[in-house]
Amino acid sequence: MSDTQRIQPHLVSRVWGGERLRALLGDAVTSDATTGPIGEAWFGAAEGSTTHALVKLLDVRERLSVQVHPSDALARELHGAGESGKHEAWVILEAAADATILLGRDPSVDPVRLAAALRGDEAIEPLLARVSVQPGDVINVPPGLLHALMPGLLVWEIQQPTDRTYRVADWGRDSADRPLHRVEAVQATDLGAVAQRLPRLPEAPGVHTLLDAGALHVVAVVGPWSGTIEAPRGAVATHVPSPLHAAPRAGRADPAECDGCSLQPFSSARLGGGATTVAVPAGGCLLIGSLRA
Repeated sequence: MSDTQRIQPHLVSRVWGGERLRALLGDAVTSDATTGPIGEAWFGAAEGSTTHALVKLLDVRERLSVQVHPSDALARELHGAGESGKHEAWVILEAAADATILLGRDPSVDPVRLAAALRGDEAIEPLLARVSVQPGDVINVPPGLLHALMPGLLVWEIQQPTDRTYRVADWGRDSADRPLHRVEAVQATDLGAVAQRLPRLPEAPGVHTLLDAGALHVVAVVGPWSGTIEAPRGAVATHVPSPLHAAPRAGRADPAECDGCSLQPFSSARLGGGATTVAVPAGGCLLIGSLRA
């Protein structure tokens, strides 16, 4: 009997979020009592786990803070043994026509100037690269890379299971629960790091590796395709309408199957590991994320 199990999403209110996730996830969250704009739906590992990746859907209605995440080594140095850094990656599912992200130092900006901005000498936002994005883009965000998601995006995110984030700038928001972390950010930022856009999600049906580096491994199974794949135990599989096609929205499309577990669009399952039988319909894509060994 398969150990693959559907994951109940956990909604998280964020000041930059919207209302799309409630609609997309439908009945899966009818009993959720979270109030306010919903920025994240969590699937998988809770913070503090060290063995499984955390997968999220992000509804970005407003700008996220300019931020950076520490490496494993720096997280242990600053926060104690057993702490981990945060490597994350994104697949852009939906994007407004003019959508952008801030990602790494603008190549025309001297690293010394960027270091001064991190300390508060000048605004840091104009010193970062503004990168246009569209559905199907795959973005690697390793520790040390300054970044900010901008409005008009629906994003699938995989990350190490920690929320260790150092905010550098927050677009004038003045909230005690959103402090800046300039001292830590100076230590965490790789001043030489620039945007790392990966090859886009392929259109061809089949099994494609999107990322296999750092802490993360991501595979896309593009439909129509069925067969058996090898997956690590605890990997999270999310069925999404292909970002490259005009596919039906949640509740109006054929489900994907993982070891007999039926996944409607925007739902996820934790895989039992080993040989995994999957079936992905036309217009669908199964994103499978895990931590690298």
